[in-house]
Amino acid sequence: MKITITLLLSTILFFSCTKTKKTNYSEFNKAYTNFIELVTNEYGAKYGMAISVVKDDRIIFEKYLGMADVDKNIKVSKNTLFYIASVTKSFTAMAALILESKGKLDFDKSLAELLPEINFAPELKADSIKIEHLITHTSGIENNPLRNIKAYSGSYDKNKLQTIVEKFTVVNKDAPFGKFEYTNTGYIILGMIIEKELGADWKSLVQQEVLHPLKMKHTTTRMSKAIEQGFEIAKPHTQNNDENKLVRLFLEKKDNTMHAAGGMLSTAEDMARYMIVALNNGKIDGKQVIDSNLVKNSQLKHAKQNRMWYDLKRFGYGYGWNIATTPLGDTLVHHFGSFTGMHPQFSFVRETGVGVVIMANEGKISYDLNMLLSGYVFDYFSKRENLDTHYKEKLKEYHENYIKKRKSDTEYMIKMAKRPWKLELPFSLYAGTYTSDLFGTLVVKEVGENKLIVTIGNLKSDIATPHRTNAIRVVMGEDGSVVQFGINNGKVEKAIWKGLIFTKMIH
Repeated sequence: MKITITLLLSTILFFSCTKTKKTNYSEFNKAYTNFIELVTNEYGAKYGMAISVVKDDRIIFEKYLGMADVDKNIKVSKNTLFYIASVTKSFTAMAALILESKGKLDFDKSLAELLPEINFAPELKADSIKIEHLITHTSGIENNPLRNIKAYSGSYDKNKLQTIVEKFTVVNKDAPFGKFEYTNTGYIILGMIIEKELGADWKSLVQQEVLHPLKMKHTTTRMSKAIEQGFEIAKPHTQNNDENKLVRLFLEKKDNTMHAAGGMLSTAEDMARYMIVALNNGKIDGKQVIDSNLVKNSQLKHAKQNRMWYDLKRFGYGYGWNIATTPLGDTLVHHFGSFTGMHPQFSFVRETGVGVVIMANEGKISYDLNMLLSGYVFDYFSKRENLDTHYKEKLKEYHENYIKKRKSDTEYMIKMAKRPWKLELPFSLYAGTYTSDLFGTLVVKEVGENKLIVTIGNLKSDIATPHRTNAIRVVMGEDGSVVQFGINNGKVEKAIWKGLIFTKMIH
């Protein structure tokens, strides 16, 4: 009898231990570590990356590599914060859903009702547009000046934003009301609505409604707060040059360009907490921190889209989430982000319970690497046959295409450098201060013989290059744009940048 009882207790203990024992992912970790090394070596990647892989309710893989700041020789660590760009949209949308569930935000009110101070043109259909349309990119409206000042220059008076919305909001002819087209405009206007309705800005409400319950202690909506608390922040870089040299970029986010469509800093570890909540219907650490129905609803298809991103077929958009089909047929819920010298990716497959966070402080070659590194994880857990062979072939294909594009870009830049100047007046006459009541100040400075640079709020250009008649091309960050000058009776009277008009001050 004693032997029988002992055996029974041993059996119960064995199965109890077996049940609670966590799955060992050492084989995956080894395979993925090797693949990361293969990919980064192939591209010669030196920029910073922070990677977290989540399976079900825990982090199963973390890796930190490359430079957070090449000029100061600071390497990426688990404490490094990265700008997450448009991944912010899912946080803004979730905060809005939570506020609606608490009766603090009315999704049934129209844009005209929510912002009655603005005299919307009839063709905008402001009486029909609701918060859901702003969140799902189906509002049918666009406002390029609003997007540019909120994301790049930061040169605006907060009290005049409603005027900018009224004067510059137009019908999106390519995607009228009810049709999907991705844009920051809807989320920026949603941020304005939240502040007006609740008396607190979207930054505070995302912090209060989402970040605090999730205990995301190394995530913030304010650059100033990250700096004050001494957080290590990844600086923007590029390797998109013929020498494949890691170069520091100097356009950084400030509080005035942290907006509801793209305005947060976080670590890979904190974003992994957000991933666990997304995969587990609002639960983490054994607690229900966000209502499960809100989390599930946010990931459903609320708008139809038909876009390709690499080999992902995007067919729907939820509340702050793209929804796509992978080549293996998995449904991928995700959002990526893009800004000068930054490219984060946040994606998960609910069927397998797998999520991948990749933060990168480089905005060109990181697109290829992020897709390879995230795709490998999803295909590993979906049991793709000949996984390593498949991804070695993809790696070769991507890198060859990148080299071709790099060569084409170099040839284009050489061609542009040979273009003749088409400024009709002496260079010195274009220099000066140009102002706008709505968009702040644009300064053109002569820094040498026939050398001009342009400053607009947070933006400062390299030395301008030739363009069309009475126009110059400037690079403020990674990409180029044009400043067109208006001439009248032999005098420079105005400068136009991305549709924003600045009048030259007369001294």
